[in-house]
Amino acid sequence: MAFYTVLDENELLALLKRYGIGQLSSCTGVSDGIENSTYILDDGSSHWILTLFEDLSAAELPFFARLMTWLHDHGLPVACPLADANGMTLQQLSDKPALLFPRLSGQHPREMTSGHCIAIGDFLGRMHAVSCAYPEQRDNPRGTGWMEQSITRLGSLLDEEDAALLAAQVANATRLRTLSLPQGLIHGDLFHDNALFENERLSGVIDFYNACTDMLALDLAIVINDWCALPDGGLDEQRVQTLLAAYNAHRPLTALEREHWRAILQLAATRFWLSRLLVEKLPARPGLNHPHKPSSEYRARLLHHIR
Repeated sequence: MAFYTVLDENELLALLKRYGIGQLSSCTGVSDGIENSTYILDDGSSHWILTLFEDLSAAELPFFARLMTWLHDHGLPVACPLADANGMTLQQLSDKPALLFPRLSGQHPREMTSGHCIAIGDFLGRMHAVSCAYPEQRDNPRGTGWMEQSITRLGSLLDEEDAALLAAQVANATRLRTLSLPQGLIHGDLFHDNALFENERLSGVIDFYNACTDMLALDLAIVINDWCALPDGGLDEQRVQTLLAAYNAHRPLTALEREHWRAILQLAATRFWLSRLLVEKLPARPGLNHPHKPSSEYRARLLHHIR
């Protein structure tokens, strides 16, 4: 189950008043998140998403709010935080930092098609192309140092084979980051449950809280590892090529990126195998589990790329 911060009704209504929102007809918690507490708000005619941040601090959030606003202003279908009557986007609710968004239309795709892959490849290529002009940077909090620290934390919870696999991928990450591959702003977590579609039309991309500055091809590999996945750990090659073609129309991969593409796919798989291992073996909150995102899925993906 998801972790929730319980809302105080009077505090919530006082916040919404600053947005010109009156009485609500419903306030429903979203049950499939683990990092934030998310509520769907409805006044009978309009809908909003209220997110309370369990881990990110109020000092960290302005970067993401500015980024989402900037991308929205550059014509990308991105959820953009709303400002209140005083021009403030960052709020405080139940002692947690919070943002309010309009609720975007559409649903998360359940079974990815070539049409979905065209749309998300087009989005990511456009985002990478325009974000080269974004004036801010943020180090990747899930970079090589985090990998090393996470493996140390897991320690004896890893068997010999997994420890060796992860050690090899730390070396892979270290080598890739010496190659001067094109860098820029990445989403960092653009799985299919962070995109909304109406049929095969992309209506919005959400959850930019892993956004940072890193290898652009790493972001592309993260997307391909999810959107083109097969149940056995492999990739659907037709979807891969469709997605790559849509991406390359806006930012063609360089010769160096193509040369090291398999290693980049391995790094992208390792990042999520490792983060899911941490959730499974060292949960931040006792009793919290995430059964629909098992670490074994990304271990299999890594082994596929190694083979």
